Amino acid sequence: MVGATVVSEFFGYVSLACWVFVLVPQIRLNYQRKSCEGVSLAFYTLWALGDLFNLAGAILDNLLLTAIVLPAYYILTDIVVLGQFYAYRPRCPIDEEHMERQPLIARTDKKSMPWPIKAVLAVVAVVFCIVVLGLYSEWIVQMGVRRAVAQLCGYSSAAVYLSAYVPQILQNYRLKSTEGLSALMFIVVTIANTTYCLSILTAQPPTHEYLSKYASWLLGASGTILLELIILYQFYLYRENSN
Repeated sequence: MVGATVVSEFFGYVSLACWVFVLVPQIRLNYQRKSCEGVSLAFYTLWALGDLFNLAGAILDNLLLTAIVLPAYYILTDIVVLGQFYAYRPRCPIDEEHMERQPLIARTDKKSMPWPIKAVLAVVAVVFCIVVLGLYSEWIVQMGVRRAVAQLCGYSSAAVYLSAYVPQILQNYRLKSTEGLSALMFIVVTIANTTYCLSILTAQPPTHEYLSKYASWLLGASGTILLELIILYQFYLYRENSN
């Protein structure tokens, strides 16, 4: 048991070290280029949202210390990257002569979604939530509200993490380039998620109760490994189009 604890702590500290370093290459690259071009804003926005769910669920479910410290640190680094998107946003020169000829109220041909459709979608969303809550009410009572909310945050975090990579993968595919992205960041992320999963799986014997407690966090970490490998493959595939 002592040996398993040592192994778990080793993987945990390796994961922690990787996550402390993980966004540094991307932050440094953005700073050097004074641009976030090539980086998907949706990717980092969803990643930050997943980190918030991750932290809330870890605190509520009294997870391992590393499972609490990591998302708290993630949020700080997310703020730095999102701040770079704002600091390095494109600035268009102002053409005063052109502006004088423009009407005070600009016209647009884009049509917003009619309010009846918005109302219907809102009602459907509320009904869906009520139905889901009703179906899982017994499970919530048996598990306890605090534990149920923690698990909900965990699975929400996993879903957001998995969906976060999609915009970046699609953007790379559309541009046929990974320029602006740090390959080192995705290598470190892959190592961090792998060792994170190993730290959980080696901490205790894999009983049903233990695995169910960490299932959502294992899903979020292990599921993204495949997506990270896809992006790393894109670095190789589009290497001739990227500097």
